[in-house]
Amino acid sequence: MRRATPRCRSRRQHRLTTSRAGRRVTEIEPAVWSSSTRAGDGRGPEERPALAATTLGIASSVGTLASLTVMVWLSAASAAFGQEPATRAEADRERREQKARDARPYRQTGFERAMHFAEERAIFIIDREGFYPKLGSLATGSGFAYGLGYRDRDLLNRTGALDLWAATSTRRYWATEARFTFPELAHKRLLVETWAAHRDYPQEDFFGLGPDSARANQTSYAIRSDVFGARAGVRPLPVILAGGGLEHLSPRLSSGKDHAVPIIEDLFDPSRAPGLGESADYLRSTAFFEVDYREPKNARRGGWYRVDFSRFDDRTTGRYTFNRVDTDLRQFFGFLAGRRVVATRLFVSTSNTDADRVMPFYLMPTLGGHDTLRGFREYRFRGPHAILAQAEYRFEIWSGLDGALFYDAGKVANRRADLDFENLESDYGFGFRFNTNEAILFRVDAGFGSKDGKHLYIVFGGVF
Repeated sequence: MRRATPRCRSRRQHRLTTSRAGRRVTEIEPAVWSSSTRAGDGRGPEERPALAATTLGIASSVGTLASLTVMVWLSAASAAFGQEPATRAEADRERREQKARDARPYRQTGFERAMHFAEERAIFIIDREGFYPKLGSLATGSGFAYGLGYRDRDLLNRTGALDLWAATSTRRYWATEARFTFPELAHKRLLVETWAAHRDYPQEDFFGLGPDSARANQTSYAIRSDVFGARAGVRPLPVILAGGGLEHLSPRLSSGKDHAVPIIEDLFDPSRAPGLGESADYLRSTAFFEVDYREPKNARRGGWYRVDFSRFDDRTTGRYTFNRVDTDLRQFFGFLAGRRVVATRLFVSTSNTDADRVMPFYLMPTLGGHDTLRGFREYRFRGPHAILAQAEYRFEIWSGLDGALFYDAGKVANRRADLDFENLESDYGFGFRFNTNEAILFRVDAGFGSKDGKHLYIVFGGVF
């Protein structure tokens, strides 16, 4: 007897048919198991179709799941690919937006808050209209001065300004002043100014006259004066001012109030300190020429040049009449957008008198102190002729705060022939300036390198 062998068609039968249009069409039929069984299977013919159906269902589910996974992955990849910037500009924009989203608000340090207050509030208080605090120094060596002022810049339809103030200092200096200024009359071509002041300076220093004055000869004197005057100037060009004026002075000398040093009468007499022990009133007539093209006024570039001629006419004794010429040249070189500045200055003062007349010592030019030779004491050198050269390298540290490295050199002379650049006294140092575009408000300078020792100056106002 022949062994029965299972006959099975393929799982799906292909049958060629012809469509109504005459084309060959492939039909797929489900697989059919034959009635015979494979030896050793143990399943009847009725169980095998059910198993086949189950297997096909599982395979179909797995295939569907795999298809969905591939579709999700492709969709995500397509979305990610679609978010890539098409251009460099879009990439930069996206980076900026991401940086903006990640940015945190900046918190100022204590120093930054103090600088912000100084720029936004304190400067406004000092320069405000109406009543304001008068701060600074009254003269070289006066110490810190404080007082009250009143300012009105709206006089005569905003063409004039009134400034009144009174102040005293830590060294008992005191002064008061009233000043009317009309800076831009006649379509900004005419300046008119008048003033009156009283000054009482009780501790002025005197070391003697000439370049050989000794530090050991430091003495003190007091000077009190009343001043009133007026001047006028014209501007043929916006950067040029030329004019003249008259001023009346009545200085009065007495013994100094600085108890740490001798009074002037103990070491000097009128032959070594002309004008000592004698009072005189002066009528001072002036002529001046000025060129100012600084940008801005607290200069980052440009220049300021001024020449002053003064005749002091002794109206009391006639003995102390003299002429004096002061030349002050300042040049500023800025670079790195004005954040670095080299500032230079040359100052020369010379005078002359008739044969039978002398120049009083208290009206002679002086060197030494916070605005000339900063490595020396106030008024350390005094004489009828003087020359001074200064240079500063200023660099911005913060908005409103500059650092500075400086060098000063100069001397006084008893004769005009000795007024040269030989045997100059010199010093160097560093400092800090708190400023605006219009002015230096406050500065600290430390001077070194002189035979007069080290000196620290804390001053309201600039140097040059």
